[in-house]
Amino acid sequence: MNISQYLIYIPYRTVWSFLHLFRRKKQIHFYCGGHVDYVVMQSIKKHFPEAQIVSKNKKTKNELEIYGIKSISYPTFPDILVMPRHTARKYPEPRIKKVGMRHGAYNFKGNVDKSRFHLFDIYFVSSSTEHKQAEKDGIKNTYPIGYPKLDAAFDGTFNKELLASYRQNLDLDANKAVIIFTSTWNKSGMSAIDYWVNRVSELTSNYNILVTVHQWTEKKYREILRETPDIHFIADKNILPYLMISDIMIGDISSIIGDFCALNKPIITFKVPYKKKIREQIRKMINEISFRIESFDELKETIQYALKNPDHHEKNRLKYNKIMFDNLDGKAGERAAEKIKEIFLNEQS
Repeated sequence: MNISQYLIYIPYRTVWSFLHLFRRKKQIHFYCGGHVDYVVMQSIKKHFPEAQIVSKNKKTKNELEIYGIKSISYPTFPDILVMPRHTARKYPEPRIKKVGMRHGAYNFKGNVDKSRFHLFDIYFVSSSTEHKQAEKDGIKNTYPIGYPKLDAAFDGTFNKELLASYRQNLDLDANKAVIIFTSTWNKSGMSAIDYWVNRVSELTSNYNILVTVHQWTEKKYREILRETPDIHFIADKNILPYLMISDIMIGDISSIIGDFCALNKPIITFKVPYKKKIREQIRKMINEISFRIESFDELKETIQYALKNPDHHEKNRLKYNKIMFDNLDGKAGERAAEKIKEIFLNEQS
């Protein structure tokens, strides 16, 4: 336990026990530390219409309200908890059934200590391959259900008409291809943002340029991008529709590469230093699904080739989609919900 757990342990358990003297129906809460958490969980949440969204704090509550999402504030005292982050310690009552899941696609950056996984009763992962890797790492509570965050790309939610509205809202030039730049956290030691942040404007005459960066990216980079003319800096936490309207992704080591691979479109990645926590199979995958470049000077020619040869890495993309996701059928949220009902609510369809 950390200090906060010690401080809240007895008061939390006391309140939880008291409230459950009068509770007649199990309550399910979906915990959000930010809007991105809701995006990750929403295709599960829709199968539990009476479940409540929990905001980490007032800032998160206000952020969710911007998108029309109503929430209650932490602390809460549920029977079943779902969260896409390793903060189960905030609910120090062992009788709460806890369900964990990832923010990102597959397992790009290695597993945290197994003890943090085992604070959950079950932990959803995106594929049977990831489940087997977790078992090798001593993690015994994972269930492969797919990647709920991507369901909307495959279940008809983001249809042609809706995607057309995104293009229209951005005022994209229909005669230009759409290129999306992305970057992992600049302080991770694996970000390529310095390779392109001051030069991305060189591409705007020939392409529609979208940009999204890691939520922890330093303010100075965000300010540069917001002030760069003729590019679209995407602040929306639900990045999926912007990936769907893009023709090419340019990135580094961010797990959003997995999301774009699922859409089976060309990827270009800068060669950046890898930290030890990046598994060898992830390094191998990035080499096999993307055009690899070392500098911005290589980019223009590589983009032209990728647009003319979009199927260049298709065989490898499809191979790794099976490894990362098992099935891209738009039903991952449904599978997760059924597993929760089966294990914790004694319901089976």
